[in-house]
Amino acid sequence: MTRRIALLSMAGALVLAASGPGEDDWREGVRHFSAEDFRQAQEAFERAVAQDPESARFSLWLALAMGRRAERMTGLRKLAAAPLVRRMRREVERSIELDETNLDAYDVLQGFHLGAPALVGGSKAEAKEIAIRMRAIDAVRGTEALGTYYEAMGEFVAAAEQFDEARRLDPDGMRPLLKKAAFLARRGKHEESDELFDLAFSRDPDEPKVWRAAAMAWVLAKRKSRYPEARKLVERYLATPDREPNPDPRYEVRELLKKM
Repeated sequence: MTRRIALLSMAGALVLAASGPGEDDWREGVRHFSAEDFRQAQEAFERAVAQDPESARFSLWLALAMGRRAERMTGLRKLAAAPLVRRMRREVERSIELDETNLDAYDVLQGFHLGAPALVGGSKAEAKEIAIRMRAIDAVRGTEALGTYYEAMGEFVAAAEQFDEARRLDPDGMRPLLKKAAFLARRGKHEESDELFDLAFSRDPDEPKVWRAAAMAWVLAKRKSRYPEARKLVERYLATPDREPNPDPRYEVRELLKKM
């Protein structure tokens, strides 16, 4: 039920802001989030929201913390996951209400609808509508979101067309490049995927998002010939401080080490 419920492919510019009401608690929440203490992160973000209920950023990070907590619940604790997931969804929607151009929040909400069962409000139809709304705000991000939707629905030709279109719209962008490379890897088109990853490395060899994307693609595709390189990338990623507040948890990367 909580499998990557709200957090698919979220890599937007969630950056530090100037000092103001709730900022200290938000920064504390980010520190707990980075340390993967999502309960403490949630509590800190709740304090931030209480101080500035009009902050779309605070609401989004609160939703992220709740989503991560739900993901990691096991055993009897899973009984508490559904209410937490519903709260997470409401907080993401609140973030969008506060800022209708909040593309990162749209990404999270689409991920929720693609990954969550109908029991807690997941809706594939809504996931597509979100992508269309995103495209009206930002053609590249919306096109990527449509690619994500079509891939989730098993419509791989349509998905490939959308990821290609995103690259055409933003030929120099790292995000569309990594999206297409990862998609090709999932489809077993490793030579084409590797060409795009090579291009990404040539553009920015010191970008942790590139290391993460390439390592995950190779390991999840069980490409044993790439395991030594993937291990080096994972170890480098885990040893490198985040450039900016990072919503992608490191435990997903650590899990790769167990698969090699």
